Amino acid sequence: MLTAGWLLGAALPARAGGGWIRPAGGAYAKIGLTSVNTTRYYTLSGEALTTNRFSQQVASLYAEVGLGHHLEAIVNFPAYRRAKFSASTATQGIGDAQLGLRYGVLRGAWPLALSVAAELPTGNPKARGTNTGNSQLEIALPTGDGEFNVWTRAALSHSFSPKVYATLEAGYNARTEGFTNQYSYGGQVGYLLGKAWLTGTVRTLANVCAPRPGRLASIGIGEGVAYSTAALGANYAATDHLWLTADWATGFGKLRNVYAGSQFTVGVAWEWK
Repeated sequence: MLTAGWLLGAALPARAGGGWIRPAGGAYAKIGLTSVNTTRYYTLSGEALTTNRFSQQVASLYAEVGLGHHLEAIVNFPAYRRAKFSASTATQGIGDAQLGLRYGVLRGAWPLALSVAAELPTGNPKARGTNTGNSQLEIALPTGDGEFNVWTRAALSHSFSPKVYATLEAGYNARTEGFTNQYSYGGQVGYLLGKAWLTGTVRTLANVCAPRPGRLASIGIGEGVAYSTAALGANYAATDHLWLTADWATGFGKLRNVYAGSQFTVGVAWEWK
């Protein structure tokens, strides 16, 4: 049985996240499509392998809704995930959804927000494709990791001018089902050029201790995932409310249990002010 690791994580859009909290009645919603096509897989030990070509497409919804009293609801839902190897049939279905709350601890020039989000096991950890040359050979291509986990995050932002901002973020992922807990950190800078926010993002995901190799095969995905990513993005204001987005990301540094390659995301967003 082969096991396909998670794709590299993507950055949040420029018009969302950070230390700012939306006022009551304010909202942001984005529908995005992410695609990757690669032959590079990194094992739990960091060894780079060349495999049959792996491709995955994910259609997702990200949303923020201001609740008032410096509180905001957040949703991150991979509504459709499809994955396959060049020598396998595809699996498809919904992924693991995140639901959470963000609270504005500090406001003003240096806003700081804390968030807690539950990641629900809405995906299918047992999804399997079959080898196109041998139907008896199954290939693990799950759409979720089968666990309930909780992400706690902090984000500090600052606007240096109406055209320049920066955000620093850190997070901790408390996992269940025997998976190793994780932590993340990163930053984003943005520059307003005409009607478009241009962004640069770096992000690292790592494990708090050595992963357990046995967990990789038991569910097929999720244990020991680690990576650093660099991303470039553009968010164009088509109207006062409509945004068109495009992002590119790639992995570097310590890559573990992950397929890595150029990852492209395009999206459409609507902002209620």
